[in-house]
Amino acid sequence: MTKQAAITKREKSLSENIIIIAGLGIMMASFIFYFFKQEQQLTQTGFGYVAGNFSSRVMAIRAQWFMENQPSMLKVNDENAKLISVNRQGWVDYQNAPQNCEKIWRAVMDSELVFMKQPIVVILLEKTLHQKDRSCRYGLPSGEYFDYHMNRGQVGKVKLRQL
Repeated sequence: MTKQAAITKREKSLSENIIIIAGLGIMMASFIFYFFKQEQQLTQTGFGYVAGNFSSRVMAIRAQWFMENQPSMLKVNDENAKLISVNRQGWVDYQNAPQNCEKIWRAVMDSELVFMKQPIVVILLEKTLHQKDRSCRYGLPSGEYFDYHMNRGQVGKVKLRQL
């Protein structure tokens, strides 16, 4: 092989490598763009699953409350036995205890207040019209939230907070 042919071959392989690297860079950039474009929807869908799971567990606790002749405290045997406080209607509620909503979350979900490495913000909402209506709002910093109404045992759908 002549010296000129070797130089031409090296230039050709260098230009091929540059084209391949540029193509991979464009594909990675488009993937990242579409991922971040869909991230809000993925978070909302995942948090919707959490709300559904929360609702199912609240219903299971209430069913156990009925089966055990409606006590004020239930002993639930998941992985570790724990006592769960319920109100007169049989819904999970720690009534006037400090950090009521946090206790409800930990009792129902048996986990910390974290979703996809984001902290879950907890707010106690109280409305007094004809009767006192209390609810817990569980939300993410990105704006998704759902409410748990302790008097009715209702878990709302995930909504997006409007700023």
